[in-house]
Order: sequence, then C-alpha cells, then structure tokens
Amino acid sequence: MRLKTFFGLVATCLSVTLYAAVVYAADAKPSDAPIARDQLPAACRNAKAEFRAISQDDVAQAKTVLLEAIGRLDERLTQAGSGGEEWRKYLQWGLLQESLRGDKQPDKAVLAKILARYSAGHEGLELVWFLDTQRALHNYIATANAVNNPAPIRAAYEKLLDKLAVTLEAYLAKPTTDGALTITESVRWLQSAHQASKLVEAIERHLGQKNLYVEISAGIVGAGIAEPVDDVSEVRDCILGTSITGTAHTKGQTSIELSPNAEMGVLDTLFFGTATSDNVGYHKPVTIYSTGETSLTARKRLWITDEGLASHPAASNAETTISINDIQSNKGKRFIEKMAWRRAGKQQSEAECIASSHAEQRLNDRIDSQAAESLDQANKQYVEKYKQPFTERKLFPQTLQFSTTQQALSLVGLQAGGGKLAAPALPPPVVEGADMSLRLHESAINNLTFDALAGRTVYEEKMQAAVTDALGHLPEKMKGDEDGKPWAISFAPRQPISVTFADDGFKITLRGVNFAKGGENHPDAMNISAAYKIEKSAKGFRAVRQGEIEVFPPDFKPGSGQQLDARRQVIRKLLERRFAKVFEPEFLGEGLELSGKWKSAGRLMPIQVDCRDGWLVIAWKRTAEAK
Repeated sequence: MRLKTFFGLVATCLSVTLYAAVVYAADAKPSDAPIARDQLPAACRNAKAEFRAISQDDVAQAKTVLLEAIGRLDERLTQAGSGGEEWRKYLQWGLLQESLRGDKQPDKAVLAKILARYSAGHEGLELVWFLDTQRALHNYIATANAVNNPAPIRAAYEKLLDKLAVTLEAYLAKPTTDGALTITESVRWLQSAHQASKLVEAIERHLGQKNLYVEISAGIVGAGIAEPVDDVSEVRDCILGTSITGTAHTKGQTSIELSPNAEMGVLDTLFFGTATSDNVGYHKPVTIYSTGETSLTARKRLWITDEGLASHPAASNAETTISINDIQSNKGKRFIEKMAWRRAGKQQSEAECIASSHAEQRLNDRIDSQAAESLDQANKQYVEKYKQPFTERKLFPQTLQFSTTQQALSLVGLQAGGGKLAAPALPPPVVEGADMSLRLHESAINNLTFDALAGRTVYEEKMQAAVTDALGHLPEKMKGDEDGKPWAISFAPRQPISVTFADDGFKITLRGVNFAKGGENHPDAMNISAAYKIEKSAKGFRAVRQGEIEVFPPDFKPGSGQQLDARRQVIRKLLERRFAKVFEPEFLGEGLELSGKWKSAGRLMPIQVDCRDGWLVIAWKRTAEAK
C-alpha cells in the first residue's frame, strides 16, 4: 500500500470516528449524564417530565418487601416467647396476615390502623425488626394508594419539585438546618412514591457527604500502649536432652507504630528488651549451672474496623548467649565432668540456637495470650455498649471508616440514611500541631436524634441509667429535680432535637409534644432552646449562653404580644427550672483527660474551637508536662 493511500485511510477512519462521536453526543439524552451539584435546582424542574405512574408490579414488589420484613419480625417475636405473643396481640398480627393473604386487594383502612400501632412510639418499637416492618408497611400502603390513580399523585409530585427546586437554590447558597429538613422530607416522599430516582441519587451524593471526622496522633495512640516491662518469670525448658529450670528477669519497653493503610486502622505493637536468667540443667550424670542473656524484639499487628479489633499472631526474634558457669558430676567423678565440658563446648552454638527459638515461641505465646484477653474485653465493650444496641435500632452509622498514616489514626463517619442529608461540603481545616481533633457536622447529631427520638417517649429514670452505664457516673446536670418527681418527654415526630453550628456559636432546640412529671400529664407542645457563643478564656475556651433559656409553644412568637394561658405557663416554668441545670449559663473548655491507660497522655488542652458553616471543630494539644 502506498504511503499516501495509508494516510488517506487513517484520515477517513478519524473522520468517521469524530462524526459518530458528534452524532452520539447530539442524540444522547441529558438525563444520561450525572447531575452536577449546581444543576440540582434545574434537575428538579426537569424531573417533572419523568413522572411515572405506579403499577401493580410496584405494589407486588412493595408487598414482597413487607412480607420479608414481617418474616424477620415473626422470627424475633418467636424468640421472645411470651413477650413476643404480647407484641403480636398489640400489633393485631392475625389481622395483618389475613389482609396480606393471597392476591386480594388490601383493606387500606385496616392497614392504616395497624400502621398507627407501629408508629405509636412505645418502648421496643425502635428496634430494627419493628422499624423495618413499619417502613415496609407504610411504603406498601402508599404504593397501593397510588396505583391507577396518577392524577393527584402527579399534581403533588410537580408541586413538590417546584418547592424542592427553590429550597435547593437557597440551601446551595447557604445551608441551614431547616433547609436540610425540608429537602430530606422531599427526598423521602420521592423515594416512597418511586419517583425521580436519579435526582434523589444526585441530592444524596452532593449533599450527603461524610459528617464525622476524628484524628488521633500516634503519640496519643501510643500513650495507652507504650509502657516499660520489668518482670520475673519461671523458666522450664529442655535443650538437647537437658532439663532446665531457672528464673528469668525481663526488662524492656513496648511502643506503638502506625502503619499507613487507607482501608483500616493498622497498629504495630513493638517490644524491645533483654531477658537474663540463672539456670540449672539436669542431664545424667551431671548438673549444669549456667546464665543466659537473650536479646528480644517482637511485633504484633492490630487492625481496627467498624467490626472492632483484630490481630495477627505475634512475630519475634531472639538471640541467646549462654555462659556455662559450672558442671558437676552427680557421682563426684572428675573425668565425667571433663567429658561434659568438652561436649558442652561442642554443643553450645546449637544449644544457643535452640534456646533462641524457644524464647521466641514463649514470647509469642505470652504476647498473643495477653493481647487476646485485652482484645476480647475491648470488642465485648464495643459490641455490647455501642454496635449491637445501635444496629438493633438502625442508629449505626452508614459509614465508619478507619485509616492510618505514620502520624495519626483517623476515623471518618457518615450518619445519614433513609433519605436524610449529611454534610453539604468538606469540613474546615484543623490547626497545625493538634494531637487530637474532632470535626462534627450538625447533620450527624440531627440525623441520629431523629432516628432515636422522633415520636418517642423518653423516661428520665431510664435515661439516667443509660448515662450512668456509659460514663460510670451520673453528671450533676442529669440528676432529677429536688422534689424527686421524674420527668417523661414525648418528642415531636418531625424534628425532635436540632443543633446548629454557625457564627462562632451553637443553638440547641428540643421539641416535645407532651410532658409528664411525677404522674401528672402536661399535653402541651413546647420547644426548649438555648443559644451559646464561643469565647476564648484564660484557660482555653468557654461557651456563654446568650440570654435566657427559651421555652415556648411551637407557634408562639416572642415579642409579638401573644399571651400564654395559665396551663401553659405552669409547664413553661417547670421546664425552665429543669433545663436550667442542663443549659448552664457557661461551659468552660478547660481541657480533658482520657481514661484508663490513656490517662498517661496527660491533659489535652483545646487550641481550636470553631462553630461555622454547620461544623463544630475542636482540636486539642497535649500539655508540655505530659510529653
């Protein structure tokens, strides 16, 4: 083929390729491309054209999910024995089973009454088996109501998208807690209506970033593990047929080394030391008196994931030097002793090698045994006090990712799920030189409290018991009123507790719909709020309350001239007195001390406290004397 013809063929191929690319780009639908962050409001309006009518297939799928959830709950109730039977009676189990039997059309009124029982907020209904059934039943009812009835659903869909577009525009310009709640509720509606899945995915991707960052320096991590070793132990061994007993004195130091890993936290526990021993060996017909010196190094690798702690077997190296001080014949014959000395000299190198190997195995066994006990205890506490109760209540973070560099152990978490938003952007930076830092977005708290408390009643005695179990003591502000009458709060179903971090301060609001004290009921909704500003102090930082605690009904506007009736004035005053202990006029940030072995890290003083753009940032540094 001529060169000119070859280049012509290449040019033709390139032309065809470019033409195909242009045609494909022109024909490609805009919805095929990922939705960019700044395109979210426009995507809401464009999604109106993507409305899909709910079909019988959707109803069948929702029913399948519901039956699977009922099956898991049924198994759990069976395990609970008589208690499970009581739950079945309350939940009208037989009526629910009958309503879902076969292909009959569901009685929506009956199912709605049963759903109300799952949503009543009673203790126990917050467990995952009840929650899954509740949500599946709600979705099944909503799907069944929407099938073959597209007109009102479409009207609601288009109205919601218009409102969502406006809310997103404002939220992208300046995120707010109220804006996040409105967007979350819109996303949940779209999910339950099986609409605009791509829009929902884009909102969660752009506005649901990680909302918890923790970083702990290698020095802090090592403070609880690094320690001197100085102990005496008994030696029993057999080397080349010689039975040896003695006493070993081991001195050394453990330390910690972080190994870079992006998928988990990886820690190497290191030991360097020396063991000296006085030994007596018995090998008929002589007794051998010796001293040994063994140089020891060991490494045991630990890793941390959201499942807990695990480890590799220890690996060690030992080098033993043996000095034979005396050999005595058990029969008092000199020639036997001379022969034993000659033989010992020839075998010394081999004996030292065997002794080194045995020392390595003993050290490995000792390290593994001690580590197993510590790991079992740590994992038991983690599972029993955190992971299991949080998982059973669907409160465990969607992401809990550990990682390590040579300098620090890091934890990144995402507390969201169920259509809830998280952080809309990355957190602010931490100042240089920090030994430990926490960066927490307000969404992590708001999402967690929503899942834990929305529509539920919390009893003061049980809350106090839980806090005491977690902390080992009950803080003064958590103790009850002097009259000894305990409180109970029924939280609002929409936004039980909200926290905002902004403008160098924070605001906390609790929303209750019913309050009880000592058996006396107060069925009046009240919001309890306190706002604080962060200020520097001679001892670190302090949070100063701005004004008094505010206790008002949700629809009350202070300063508007509205008046509260006598009944609501009573509960307002009671709540003001109770929460005055919780929301003190001032909180001092005078540093903190870690517990247990990590107390050796010394006092950690705050060097940064920021509240802005929805983020709380706290950084600590070890005091000079602790180092």
